[in-house]
Amino acid sequence: MILLIGSQIARSYYRPELDAVRFLAFLLVFLSHAFPGDPGGRTLPILQGFAPIYFAAVNASRSGLCLFFTLSAFLISELLLRERKATGGIEVKKFYIRRILRIWPLYYLALALGALSVLLPGGQPSYALNVGWFAIFMGTWFLVQHGSVPDLIYHLWSISVEEQFYLFAPWIIKYLNRKSLYGLCLILVITANAVLFHLGRIQANDDAIWFNSFVQFECFAAGILLCLALRGSLPQFKVWQRLLLLACGWLCWFLTSFWLDYPSYSASSNPGSWHLIGAFALASLGSILTLLAFLGLNPKLIPRWVVYLGRISFGLYVFHIAALRLVFGIIPRTTFYHVPMFLLRTFVALGLTVLVAALCYPFFETPFLKIKKRHAIIESQPI
Repeated sequence: MILLIGSQIARSYYRPELDAVRFLAFLLVFLSHAFPGDPGGRTLPILQGFAPIYFAAVNASRSGLCLFFTLSAFLISELLLRERKATGGIEVKKFYIRRILRIWPLYYLALALGALSVLLPGGQPSYALNVGWFAIFMGTWFLVQHGSVPDLIYHLWSISVEEQFYLFAPWIIKYLNRKSLYGLCLILVITANAVLFHLGRIQANDDAIWFNSFVQFECFAAGILLCLALRGSLPQFKVWQRLLLLACGWLCWFLTSFWLDYPSYSASSNPGSWHLIGAFALASLGSILTLLAFLGLNPKLIPRWVVYLGRISFGLYVFHIAALRLVFGIIPRTTFYHVPMFLLRTFVALGLTVLVAALCYPFFETPFLKIKKRHAIIESQPI
């Protein structure tokens, strides 16, 4: 019986607090898309002296993607290392089956809806080419070359980065020991900073930097390093210490945006190589501190609705741009002047996003998740 219980423990890893982190990452990205993130003639008079702080806070919210990348790398590494310890190896084929069943159905549904939207009256048929790039998970490099476009799928570039990470994640953990994994993380960090140094020297624009997969791999390195450092254990912090870590994490993101002019630079105001290197280092550090603030947190302190929204966070992320476009189309963006109405349309868009994701999860995602569960070696998120 003891052996059976021990086996079950070794083959299970689910932390409700990580669902809370997922929801936090989504919420930050949602806010960065909902609120104006660049100075404009209509918004500056309203904000007055608080304009720099406001824009820095909104742009800092974009670091929610950095948090998501760091969390993803941490969790994938943790699950694979536990699988290797429990079974003596890693079944790479099952890893890819699980990832495909988790991501591809909803992802390609979103691409199909995006392709349909550009063909409808008022759409931009030229944007149909974007779908092809995203379909082969090269959306990130398409945006590097052509810049962001106002369609319904451009935010899914982050899935392209994720899939590129999955190409090598199971292989490196299968064949590399811990010492070698530390070395690999060092290589990823050096590569990311070398790319940043080059992009700073050539005065690359925002899109060429932010959408670059090699740049974002620094966040994945941060997640793997955190996993290796914790060695499967959970940090034990008091509540006030966790709040302090959370505040320090946000401060890193805020300073990244406020002092280093990231990520609101343009082709003519690129802050330079060293500023970019420092900016992304702060973004990664903020993500690590935020994860540490949640890891090991007593689940009783986390509201159930937060855990639930974390479980459906993939759907929240996929549909939030469409919800924002729909609501903002009905209530014009100029209503930023009228703060109550502006906040109302933001809450309506968030509510619509939650509604669509909540319907999509049981009726569309769950059948695929049940199949995915059959291929699980280490149980993670319950359905």
